Amino acid sequence: MRQLLCDSGPLIATFDRGDRHHAAATRLLAEWPGQLLIPEPVLGETCNFLRNHVRGGPALELQFLEAVTRSGPDYTVIVPTEDDRRRAAELVRQLVTAPLGYVDATVIALAERLSVPDIATVDFKFVGMASRVSTVKSLRWVLQEGWS
Repeated sequence: MRQLLCDSGPLIATFDRGDRHHAAATRLLAEWPGQLLIPEPVLGETCNFLRNHVRGGPALELQFLEAVTRSGPDYTVIVPTEDDRRRAAELVRQLVTAPLGYVDATVIALAERLSVPDIATVDFKFVGMASRVSTVKSLRWVLQEGWS
């Protein structure tokens, strides 16, 4: 089964109809032919953003949480291990002058540990940074490159 690691951008866009990536992100998450992996830090970042930065945020946060918790095998929340956190810290250290924070670094660390090359993000800066530092050299940015 194909797996897709989700950054917060596509998740936010799916629940925020005003987001410019709404249509593409909604389609991707609905049509992905496999499992959607949400790192625990991404879950928190998505909830926080929806609640505090989107009109009707508390209701959207609840819709998002209900979708994640009721969907069964489609969504899986991944809790980073201690090794994942160490790798994330190493990535942040490597890119300390770049805008790579813990959440994005955790997505990269999980892609490496789980050998998941497919990543959903709307953040082009993240794409460039991750491609430079990840040990997974075949990372695929499915919103930008397609996923068929």
